[in-house]
Amino acid sequence: MRLDERPLPQHHIGGDAMESICEKTVAIGVDPHPGSHTATAVSRLGEVLGSITVSNSEAGQKKLREWAEQHRCRCWAIEGAGNRFVAPLVSELLSDGEQVYAIPPSMTAQYRSRRGRKKDDEVDAENAAKALLANPGITRYLPTGYEQRLKELTRCYQRLSHQLKASRMASKAIDDDLISQVTLKVIRALEDALATLKREIEKTVRKVAPELLEIRGVGPIVASVVLAEAGRITRFADRDHFVAFAGCAPIRWESGAHQTVRVNPGGNRRLNWAAHIIAISRLRIDTNTKAYRDRKLAEGKTQRQVIRLLKTYACRELYKNLKRRQLSAVGA
Repeated sequence: MRLDERPLPQHHIGGDAMESICEKTVAIGVDPHPGSHTATAVSRLGEVLGSITVSNSEAGQKKLREWAEQHRCRCWAIEGAGNRFVAPLVSELLSDGEQVYAIPPSMTAQYRSRRGRKKDDEVDAENAAKALLANPGITRYLPTGYEQRLKELTRCYQRLSHQLKASRMASKAIDDDLISQVTLKVIRALEDALATLKREIEKTVRKVAPELLEIRGVGPIVASVVLAEAGRITRFADRDHFVAFAGCAPIRWESGAHQTVRVNPGGNRRLNWAAHIIAISRLRIDTNTKAYRDRKLAEGKTQRQVIRLLKTYACRELYKNLKRRQLSAVGA
């Protein structure tokens, strides 16, 4: 059995959008931190019912769970539910069958910006709860077995890649022999570390979803980012939702008689980066993609618009591949 082939709950198969919402439902927003968690309970009508701050410890989690028991019909809106320091709480909630939803920090920030600039832990917890209640299409947080591991590997790889690039650029302007030697050692150490990480990433990807590597323009790093950031593909209602999640869906802009389509600056930027790398790679190695670009440029499209279209197509192909793989895993 693969890491992602754990049986899915029946309510999850075929869609997992927010469910059982009624007037009695209470959303418990959680703003987690390494040292503490702040939770705020908000009614379906937007009334704040209370808040609590507990330590990020086993005792604190127990106190938080006891506090939440007063709201029998509840769901959890956790900001950044994939963060390591909130993993014990999330794992406990999921194992007990609680409804958990991951709220992106960008969503709570947007929600806060529309209601003033005040910011503290209670405000963030309240905004996480209200963001969930205002967006019933948000899907339940049901992470795969490999998701967290690949997130850690890929994010570490990208951080070290940026450091390596900066070190190489800095080395070109160094005249001192000693500093040059030290910098060279740092560069070699980073190169060795990246090679080690890449081997582990490729090993994990080939174990989880080797078919992704068969897609043109997809290598181990891109595949691992896609798997880590997309999670269970069944949480997306269709390919358009997945494309929008990646920030690759076009944004229509109209003002009077003026109409245009703009690039989406939002969405999951890591997944957007993966789609961008696929598009750029195909422009370099695929004759059909080059012909498509030339045709669109002749029609008056800009290079940026062409890349945006290619990213949309890449996301659709990724969705189709992941959907076929996920459904086959569920049926196995």
